[in-house]
Amino acid sequence: MNIESVEKVYSNYSGVYDLIFGKIFESGRERGIELLELTEDDNILEVGVGTGLSLPFYPRNCKIMGVDLSGKMLEEAEKKVRENRFNNVKLIKMDATKMEFEDNSFDSIMAAYFISTVPEPVKVVHELKRVCRKGGRIVFLNHFMSRNRFIAGFEKVISPLCWIGFRTDLNLYELLDETALKINTEEKANLLNYWKIVQCINNK
Repeated sequence: MNIESVEKVYSNYSGVYDLIFGKIFESGRERGIELLELTEDDNILEVGVGTGLSLPFYPRNCKIMGVDLSGKMLEEAEKKVRENRFNNVKLIKMDATKMEFEDNSFDSIMAAYFISTVPEPVKVVHELKRVCRKGGRIVFLNHFMSRNRFIAGFEKVISPLCWIGFRTDLNLYELLDETALKINTEEKANLLNYWKIVQCINNK
């Protein structure tokens, strides 16, 4: 799926996204933000912020920059910002493969249910490393391809059939090897432990 198709899919589902993906994935979002290990006045980037479902879990004493490719998804996030008076949050429409931020702009980065939706995940991870300071935390919350070869085979077969822009066959370990990003901690999350929360330290 190309980037235009991804934007179209998420724009089409922006009005019902929270209903489908809200509560069921909430515990993963909350735990992922805990693994950012935030301190006061940290500058945080959330890529693929979508409708802003993660925003309530960030401490108010941190500055949050949320970017997303879909303007429609960001409209839903803006509603949450206004309704909850999240004065520490700024939202921008942006392509994560070519972000407009300077190097080392952020202390930590959150990528929740995002990296398997992009056509060029390696390029995105390189961008995340660039805009995150050295020693900062990059947390991925996502489904990744199973290490069980039978399950992995099934995931490869069904990946083209996934209906909302994500793939089931993204190999976490190959992705991180290609981008020279090392895992610090890794744990399972959400229903049936089918998702992973992976904390990496940006070694530049």
